[in-house]
Amino acid sequence: MRKRIPALAALVVVLVLTAACAEPPEERVLQAEQELQAARDAEAATYAAAELRDAGLALEEAQQEIQAQNERFAIMRDYEEAENKLAASMEKARLTRETAVERKEEARLAAVESLALAGQAVEEATTALGNAPRGKGTKADILALTADLDGVRSQFPALEAQIDQEDYFAARDKAASITESAQAIAGEIKAAVEMEARILAKRRNR
Repeated sequence: MRKRIPALAALVVVLVLTAACAEPPEERVLQAEQELQAARDAEAATYAAAELRDAGLALEEAQQEIQAQNERFAIMRDYEEAENKLAASMEKARLTRETAVERKEEARLAAVESLALAGQAVEEATTALGNAPRGKGTKADILALTADLDGVRSQFPALEAQIDQEDYFAARDKAASITESAQAIAGEIKAAVEMEARILAKRRNR
């Protein structure tokens, strides 16, 4: 029985020392917060909103686990689960940052491509307008369409500024609107040309 007492005392000492070493992983928490901030800095709120939310929730879960352990008796504290949760949150934050960077580049390319398509549509409308007949029956229409096309063309500086300012989604939408307007003008020019052709045909048949 006397031999068991020193052994029990030694076990208590080991447990106390172990508990004393079980401290909150504050440095890891700081690292996790920095990873999450890096994702925010990469504009994840714009380009990877769902992933950013998940990464933030993962960090909150880790912090809740740390708080739960802090509220236990010192000898009972175990931060292993918190460490695992922190590691998971950092991995999610890192992937979120990478996803945001990739999607931003995709958005930039889409905006640039949309700008090119808008320019092509305006160029095609301009060519069609230049080839359109200037008869009495279409003169007023052609003048109106010319004004409309000038208005569409005047939107390009603002569109290019949006791309320069990295407002890619707005630029993409604006470019699509310009393309649609230019194509509509081209359609009206075609209709005017067809009308002029019908007028000439009637004159010939008289």
